Amino acid sequence: MKYRQCLIVDDSDAAVSILVEYLSRLPFFMPPQICGTAGEAMTALQQQHFDLIFLDINLPDQTGLDLLRSFPKPLAVIVTSAHSEYAVESFDLNVVDYLLKPYSFSRLTRAINRALDIQVAQNSLTAEQFAFLKVGHSMQRFDFDAIDYIQAFGTYCKVFINQKVVVVNEIISHLENLLPAQKFLRIHKSYLINLSKINSYNYRNIFVGSTKIPLGASYREKFEGFLTLLDKKSELL
Repeated sequence: MKYRQCLIVDDSDAAVSILVEYLSRLPFFMPPQICGTAGEAMTALQQQHFDLIFLDINLPDQTGLDLLRSFPKPLAVIVTSAHSEYAVESFDLNVVDYLLKPYSFSRLTRAINRALDIQVAQNSLTAEQFAFLKVGHSMQRFDFDAIDYIQAFGTYCKVFINQKVVVVNEIISHLENLLPAQKFLRIHKSYLINLSKINSYNYRNIFVGSTKIPLGASYREKFEGFLTLLDKKSELL
């Protein structure tokens, strides 16, 4: 699973604290890097890649709009501001969304969802849709969309596809890192599921077809956060 790195550019401790708490509820986000000035943000951007940037408009050394104009290449930016008058200019600079402070958790997830949709669309022509896994002494192709779920089986894993089971020579943590994060989620120490194959769920179990799969207590919050992020809850309730 790919964990995304975010950058927060905001000099308000209160606003940063709320955003960090919101992001902690969502899966596949690493703890964000925080910059209080535009200068600090430019230094951070020169040192590493960020998948998503949360940008305030009013910064101590220059405006967020000036910082946007100075970015060397297009980046996924969500503006967070207490002032609505900068929205039109921000969208002219191709920001993903404009959040007016104070914003709710649900409003934030819609903005993040929009950013992810854009990234998926940009990568759709080159994204891998399958992987070759070792089965016995040979390598076998597995199409991601065909997989229902995966169960740990000692140092192996059972891959369930249309009521059939294939044992692969991989541990579940390796498959968790290999499979695309937008399709698969670890919901128990022994299970990975294809999110598109979920029929229903409750507090303790997830149903893939007629199969009941336990939802681990330590994985429950991430599972619900994933559904919120991808707007899946309304489809499953």
